[in-house]
Amino acid sequence: MSSTNISDRGLNGAMQLKMLSFVINRIQEAVLICDADGRICLVNLASCDELGYTEENLLQMSVTEVLTSLDATQWQMDWQVLQHQQIMIRETHIRNSDATTIPVEIQANYFVDSGQQYCVLLIRNLSAHLEMLEKLREQELQFRQLVKNSPDIFIRYDQDCRRIFLSDDYERVFGVSAAKALGKKPTEVWGRPNMPPAEYEIRLREVMQSGTAQEIELEWMKGKHYVCQSLHAVPERNVKGEITGVLTITRDISHIRRVERELRKREQYQSALIENFPFVVWLKDLDSKLLAANSAYAEFAKVASKEELEGRTDFDLFPLEDARNYVDGDKRVLQSGLPYLAVVPITKPNGEKGWIEAYKSPMVLDGKVVGTVGFFRDVTEIKQNEEKLLQRERELQSLINNTPDTIIRYDLNARRLYANTPKLKRIGIDTEKLIGTSPSEYPGGEAYVKYEEKIKGVISSATPDFLELHGKAENGNAWFIHVRIVPEFGDNGQVVGVLAVERDITELMEYRERIHYLAYYDALTGLPNRTLFSDRVNQVLADASWHEQRFGLMMLDLDRFKEVNDTLGHQAGDELLVAVAQRLNAAVRSYDTIARLSGDEFAILLPELRNPDDLATIARKINDEIAKPFHIHKKELFISTSIGIAIYPDDGEDRATLFKSADVAMYHAKNYGRNNYQFYSRELGSKASEYIMLGASIRQALKNAEFELFYQPQVDLMSGSIVGAEALLRWRNPQLGVVMPDRFIKVAEESGLIVEIGEWVLREACNALVSLNNNRGEQSPLSMAVNLSSRQFLYNDLLASVKQILAETGCKPEWLKLEITESLLLEDSQEIINTLSAFKEMGITISIDDFCTGYSAMSYLGQFPISQVKIDRSFVRDIAAKQDKLELITAIIRIAHALRLELVAEGVESKQQANLLKIQGCTIAQGYFFGKPMRLRHLELILADGQNLMQ
Repeated sequence: MSSTNISDRGLNGAMQLKMLSFVINRIQEAVLICDADGRICLVNLASCDELGYTEENLLQMSVTEVLTSLDATQWQMDWQVLQHQQIMIRETHIRNSDATTIPVEIQANYFVDSGQQYCVLLIRNLSAHLEMLEKLREQELQFRQLVKNSPDIFIRYDQDCRRIFLSDDYERVFGVSAAKALGKKPTEVWGRPNMPPAEYEIRLREVMQSGTAQEIELEWMKGKHYVCQSLHAVPERNVKGEITGVLTITRDISHIRRVERELRKREQYQSALIENFPFVVWLKDLDSKLLAANSAYAEFAKVASKEELEGRTDFDLFPLEDARNYVDGDKRVLQSGLPYLAVVPITKPNGEKGWIEAYKSPMVLDGKVVGTVGFFRDVTEIKQNEEKLLQRERELQSLINNTPDTIIRYDLNARRLYANTPKLKRIGIDTEKLIGTSPSEYPGGEAYVKYEEKIKGVISSATPDFLELHGKAENGNAWFIHVRIVPEFGDNGQVVGVLAVERDITELMEYRERIHYLAYYDALTGLPNRTLFSDRVNQVLADASWHEQRFGLMMLDLDRFKEVNDTLGHQAGDELLVAVAQRLNAAVRSYDTIARLSGDEFAILLPELRNPDDLATIARKINDEIAKPFHIHKKELFISTSIGIAIYPDDGEDRATLFKSADVAMYHAKNYGRNNYQFYSRELGSKASEYIMLGASIRQALKNAEFELFYQPQVDLMSGSIVGAEALLRWRNPQLGVVMPDRFIKVAEESGLIVEIGEWVLREACNALVSLNNNRGEQSPLSMAVNLSSRQFLYNDLLASVKQILAETGCKPEWLKLEITESLLLEDSQEIINTLSAFKEMGITISIDDFCTGYSAMSYLGQFPISQVKIDRSFVRDIAAKQDKLELITAIIRIAHALRLELVAEGVESKQQANLLKIQGCTIAQGYFFGKPMRLRHLELILADGQNLMQ
């Protein structure tokens, strides 16, 4: 093709654009051209058809509004990858104008025109492709099921006559293991057949050469038994029609060959059969002449032998009237072509009543009626037994119809054959509509699928079983039934069906539930009682001991509750207790447990405790909620509560000790004037001396420069590159060694030293960040996460301090991420909101540390200028091993995405965890898998190496 472009041939820019539009609109797949910001710049007609928008609508939209898995942040990351790779192909979903998602394959091509960066998105609808794949999978499954369940044996041979596939029963039939025969020719590995393997191979090659099927029979003796296998050999072809091998379908026809031999004997047996038949038997031609009869007929006709009967008619043997009736019956059968059977009452010579059963049928040979065949027998005893049986059936039916139980009979396919009630009340339809259906078909659902499995289990095991079902009737009331399923056996001892007896146990279950509720729940408030609460404490104790976690236990006692009972009565007191329970429920997390132990005494179990300060926050919240006025009996009541707090394992390692510690702390709170909370005093006492020592040492640490910052990398999960770090404080004390922050930060907060320490940390982190970014050249700058204490907001002009440090260090605000805890959100201070808003306006990112581990509500996230949340390591730790943890992570990520918040996962310790987080939509992570907290020079070496940390 010539290198001359269109413009060289005289076409102006408008004509080129027109030709480009013409070409794009002829493309059957959707085409979008977008700029670097994701704005749609050009579309073709197929795009409008696929997405359901007009061209004008699409040109006002962004690609993130079309692609379901794409937001602005993801677009920018993908754009950077596209700039590097020039082309990207990805399977995802698009959302059309009616919000329907469509599976598509997108090919993105990067190009630059007139200095502007663009990409072309070629969108291919995968719906038909995926549907075709699903059908192929279904066909393959059907084929495998066919082969597996077929009584025939399938064998496939390649062009060299080597076996490449064998059915499961190959070894049983041919006497050679599949492992030994697979991949071998018949001449290499044979078996039982008498045919020489070389001759068999010749027959296979004839099939491949001629392209036509052949029938091959293989015979041998297996012990004393004759075996004959019929092989239908057909050529196998590829999609081009070329023969690639042979498929043989082997069917056992041993019985057919044996039957053929037996048929030759049958003629010999027929005369013996007729002769020895216990009834009067005869064969007649079209003229009612006897062709054959047995000795019983001769006796009935009063002749010497059956041979005398041949060729004679009924008129030769019986009275005229009887003979005429017999011949008329023959004619009726011949004319109708249908058999005739009748039970006729008779009077025996001794005067007794009896019955005979007479049967006549057309005799057909080679499709032509050649006469009649018939018999008659004395059925007096049978008739009498039938009458007795009918009477018993009437009695049984009466019993079944009047029993309160529902009785249903099922066949071997678990389909209903019979039901004794005209209408099943719990389902609400006529029984006739149920007949012929299985439980999974109607009414369906998980419970009835299990019901059907039980039925099939009884059929296969031939042993009784039972289950309980529950559901709702048409009126909305719950029902419960107990079903006993027993097998029904035929005369041969084989299961022929199943009988299910369904008994309504709704009242019993309601009684059970009521007993259970009264045993484990407080009847007044609906809260767990002491028994259930103790059980849950034991469960949390075991879990906390195994995972080395802490949890809190609160004992609450309402102050001056007795005065309400004494003045307003017990009914008012009860209503007050219910209202208190409701407020307590609103003040704690969904997985915390509140219990009413007795009277006005409550208890709260708070698992997965990270910081005792959280307990103090909750206790304050409870005190504030209870202190609000209650409106009882049109009166405004004011009460308060005293709270005692114990922490596992600090205040006890067993339930009894924890209860006692929390109880002691509660009475300690009452002694301090009520309406307050107190931690167990032993812990406070033991910590007091440590706080004093640590407080003095911290002051010396600031003077002696004992503090040091470590940095833990934060990694982009898509590219594996480091995008930032978190600054972590360490204290190297000459006497105590390395002291971790969780040991001294609280002391620093209470002493006010946290302000000075916080300023030192922020200044050091900013200096390090400036140094790192100055060495990055044209690479994207790194960010630095710095933790803030809530006391820094309260005891210091934090905004002015941050501005001053940024100015001194030259650090850009957009490089900095300030991390706060969820507990700060509970302060609900306008001053705090103003400070955080000012940080955001400067370009500083505000991040919530340990997201979803505290007690904040989602509503706070909308009130505070939050841009990022960090998923706590406790959620990440078990996501690879526990499905519930993975589902919890997924929920947190979806919440963050819904709120348009950036995500950072902490505590990633394996590649599997990293990949799972990446799949769920988390973009940034940190943890030991990428690197432990390290000194600045070590971080600089890793950055210089530039390796992909995801590998």
